Amino acid sequence: MSEEATSAEVEAAPEAGRGPACGHHPDRPADGGTCERCGTFVCAECFVDGAAPPICAPCLKRLDRGPHLSHARVLGVLVMVHGGLMAAAGLYYMVFGGVMVDELANMPSDPELGGELPYFAELMGASLGLMGLFNVIPGALQLWGGFEVLRLRRLELGWLALAVGVLSLCGCYCFPTALVLVGYGAWVLSRDDVKARFRVRVPPATTRR
Repeated sequence: MSEEATSAEVEAAPEAGRGPACGHHPDRPADGGTCERCGTFVCAECFVDGAAPPICAPCLKRLDRGPHLSHARVLGVLVMVHGGLMAAAGLYYMVFGGVMVDELANMPSDPELGGELPYFAELMGASLGLMGLFNVIPGALQLWGGFEVLRLRRLELGWLALAVGVLSLCGCYCFPTALVLVGYGAWVLSRDDVKARFRVRVPPATTRR
């Protein structure tokens, strides 16, 4: 072994007593900890902030290339669109219910129909209001859950967003599409590479600074 090679190795190695070196930057100390996926010592630059369990940036990039992650992003968009439509339909029911209550309250009674039905306007308004709530609340949850799925962060919110979509049956709106979305979403979120990526709970590497 030449003196030049020996000198270069000494310069690249970490100083004595400084601990292990980063597996991706041999000239830096492994002050970022150990990657839980590959077991490599990493420096602070290679460590992914906020990742749980802690992983290195190269492992995050490999997880981002999972074969089913494109489906997860598509699912996130579809869930958000469905949630937006559900919320809009719910608001329509609530506004329409208020208008109907006001119109029925001011409508003169018809003697041929036996006069004014007691509490009819209030019952109609309450029914439409409940239908609206059963669409607005799930719609808002789907918007939130779809965004988290799109960002590959919270798997449990993805499952919740799929489940509450079935409540569109209460408004007779988008129920068939909700069932299709549940089937597609269950297939996507149960893939091993998707579950592994969501366990990290950070946005994709391409969107991180």
